[in-house]
Order: sequence, then structure tokens, then C-alpha cells
Amino acid sequence: MDLSDNNKVKIDKLRIEDVYQMRSWGKHESSLFSDYNFPEMTDREIHKWYEYKSKTRNKKCFGIKNEKNRLIGYLTIREIKKITRVATLGLVLDPNYMNRGYGTEALKRFLEYFFYSLNMNKMALQVAKFNERAIKCYKKCGFIITGEFYKVMDIQKLNIEDELFISEINKNFRIKRNKKEMGFYKMELHIKNYARRTNKKDIDVHNSVDMWKNFSEKTQYVDNNNIKNT
Repeated sequence: MDLSDNNKVKIDKLRIEDVYQMRSWGKHESSLFSDYNFPEMTDREIHKWYEYKSKTRNKKCFGIKNEKNRLIGYLTIREIKKITRVATLGLVLDPNYMNRGYGTEALKRFLEYFFYSLNMNKMALQVAKFNERAIKCYKKCGFIITGEFYKVMDIQKLNIEDELFISEINKNFRIKRNKKEMGFYKMELHIKNYARRTNKKDIDVHNSVDMWKNFSEKTQYVDNNNIKNT
């Protein structure tokens, strides 16, 4: 796949040289987004990481490049279900290129490929409730909130009070059994709603063999599944 044309972003399979570019990515100022920072790795660790990720089943990863052919992000589809044709999205951008519309454009372009080339039925995702920027992007692309849940935070010593107002903390976090938990929204977009929003004709239902053949012949992509399962 090469979704380039004359658009702002290009989406293609992730390559080992792309991973090296992640070393020069910026860092999130907020500690709440520390899990999205690309970690420090040696050359050997990068190659091991790439090799491991490229062999993961039921997960695919795609690089996002800007007009200057620089890797500015990546997106993944994981938990790919061949029968029901459902997958879960993860989207990560270089902090240096956020708030410029790259994420929204990349996702809009990928959705067309996801539904009409890979013949998938539904895309799901999970997003932190406090991440209003990401939620706005997903809603703009047609996703709707279908539920919410809480997960125990990996970094219990994180001082949330330094990051958010009390009203935001009460809305998006909670303490349970003396553990800090972060709230998440479940969101999804179905092919029928996507077709209605984009004025495209809905595709006929394809069998799972046809769908999986698309992955085998067209994509052979690498999973990057974000460092923290996004």
C-alpha cells in the first residue's frame, strides 16, 4: 500500500529505517503521555524490536510520512478478527508534529483503505478520557463513544494534580483499592456509518478468506503496536 498521491501525508508499510527516525522524535511535556514517548534503544535493540514486531500475528503497522518524506507517526491495527472483520486502532504521532492536522488526515485516508481495500467491517479503539485532542480527532473521523472503563495506572507515583485541574481529575480518574485508575472511552466506526458519512457506496460482505488474502498479498506489514499497546 502506498497512500500518497498529492496529499499532506503518505501511509506505507513501516521499515527498519523508519524506526531509526523515531529516535529523533520529540518528547511529550506532560508526564501523562510519557508512555507514548519512543524509548532510548541501541541499534541492536531496535533491530530486535523490529524483528519481533514484524512477526506478530493479527497486528499490522503502517508508517505516516509528511510532505518531506519524514516519518512523523505510525498507526496500527491489532486484534484483527478474520471472521467478523473487526480490528482495534492505535495511532501515535511525533509530538513535534501534533496539532497540525496530520493525525486527522492520516486516519481519514487510512479508513478508506481499511474499509474498501481490506474489506473490514468495523474499527474500534480505546482512548484516555482526558485526551480531548485525540477524542476530537476520532469524532471528526466518524467514531462514536460506545462505553467506558478504568485501568490501573502503570505509574502510581504520577502526580496528576500537577497536570490537570481538580474537575478534570474527578471526571477522568479514580482511586479504587488504594490504586489510581485512569478512565478510557471505547469508540468505534462501522462501515455503514463510514459509507454514509463519506457518501460512498457500502461494499458487499466478503468472506474471511478474501479479507485475509488482502493482508497476505497487499500488506506484509510490521506491527508497531505503540510501546504501550496503542
